[in-house]
Amino acid sequence: MDLYNLNVNTSNMGGYFSSEQLDMLSIIQCQTYDEIISFIYRCKQLNGVFSKEDLQNFIIQDLDQLKRNVFKKYQDTLVSHNSSKSIIIDNTLYHLGIKKEDIEVIKKIYTDKNIETITYIKEYIKNRYPNNYKEIFKQAHRFISIERDQNKMPNLYDELVLLNGKLSTFNTLLVGSGKPEVVINEFFDENNPEQFDFYFAQNDLDFAHKNNKHIRFHSLLTKGSAENLFKGKTKDEILKTLTSYVKATIDFVNEYNSAHKLNDGTPVINAIDLFNEIVSFNKNNQGLYENIWESKYDITIKDLCNVFEYAKIHKPQGVSYLYNEPFLEDAERRKKVFEVLHSINSTSNGLIDTLGSQMHITFRTSDEQIQKCFKDFKFLQDTQNMNIQITEFDLSLSESETLKTIGDTPKFSYEEIYSMKKDRINSISSIINNSGVRLNGISYWSLTDNVDCNLERVRTSLLNKGIISDINQVPTVCGGLIPTFSQYLNLYNSTNLHDDIHKKY
Repeated sequence: MDLYNLNVNTSNMGGYFSSEQLDMLSIIQCQTYDEIISFIYRCKQLNGVFSKEDLQNFIIQDLDQLKRNVFKKYQDTLVSHNSSKSIIIDNTLYHLGIKKEDIEVIKKIYTDKNIETITYIKEYIKNRYPNNYKEIFKQAHRFISIERDQNKMPNLYDELVLLNGKLSTFNTLLVGSGKPEVVINEFFDENNPEQFDFYFAQNDLDFAHKNNKHIRFHSLLTKGSAENLFKGKTKDEILKTLTSYVKATIDFVNEYNSAHKLNDGTPVINAIDLFNEIVSFNKNNQGLYENIWESKYDITIKDLCNVFEYAKIHKPQGVSYLYNEPFLEDAERRKKVFEVLHSINSTSNGLIDTLGSQMHITFRTSDEQIQKCFKDFKFLQDTQNMNIQITEFDLSLSESETLKTIGDTPKFSYEEIYSMKKDRINSISSIINNSGVRLNGISYWSLTDNVDCNLERVRTSLLNKGIISDINQVPTVCGGLIPTFSQYLNLYNSTNLHDDIHKKY
């Protein structure tokens, strides 16, 4: 099967894998019954799912079917991303071992996620479960309730078997388990002192080590933490937490790299996204892009550089530090990002050695936009010796483009879309090669057509607008590095499925 990868001169090829995907790939990679049982004991997502009797009966089952069954049980612990708040809370509390009557009480309390609500729930659980509330809090941090990127898809096992067979394509795995909202335990207090929990990071790194892959660790400063984790907190509280978190993370990375080497003797983690999405996605009321940390909390670049001073002083050997941003094809936003990068370098010279361009693009992104973007990258590289990486590449159909592939009279067939995508990939590759930019890495975000955040986003938007009534009306947005939907096209076109989907539109 073809790969829709950029044909450019770099030996560092990465792919983004969520912690759930790595868990499920770990199930697929199990070669013995003992390995499956060992995984179940380690995996907090499956805590309490299998009884002792279940485990004893494993040996009488076919190994491949057993792996499929465990895989399905893992999927069943997740609820759909568009589930109601009530369903999500029910699912979470059930897997924490909370009794049914207490679930109903907590649901009434949990009207909004804020500091007061979490504090009240913590005290309630402490009073109701005095002997094991610490384990409940730990499990609460380690359990994932909501699926993402089609992780409940019925044929996901076969999709990931195919992806597992393509792991040799990548020498680097991009993982998001280093983010503040993943590491910082919201249930931390003086009686529960594990403020920073690297459970997901440890699992992801161990998978990489086992498979002899480097890790790009993503990301120590994120837009998500500004929007969720630090909501309602003061500037001083945020800076104090971030400072402690950065120290804990850098210590964790140094310790892991010291103890774990790949086959060539290099450490597992070779890159860390220090800063991610500092600049707003949209313009403010003055028509300008802005530093979201400054606009929300009055936290300046100088403040952030002070927070990351420990990371600079204790930088792990052989590790790159990245500043990662999307939508740099937009000239105005790119200008603002360059200003932020200049401010970081002026405040803390040498802290950032690599600028990462996420490069989430659609067919609407023009060659001219990409040419101008890489021309600016070349200038930055020549004048400041800045490394350039493409950090989250995917090329998918936009929402408006997707509408041209569905309905009673689609403008484009999927065969035509795949052909256009191949041409587009070749065109972009030529632009990058002709720019003279020396890329020191590419990472691909959407690895298959089904495991694709773009598909989830477009489906959700069209559902909310009432344009479609069923997600199956949009079978793909063709965003994957591995075009897995293409293997279904013959079946898709030889049945009435295509017509049925168009009639529903």
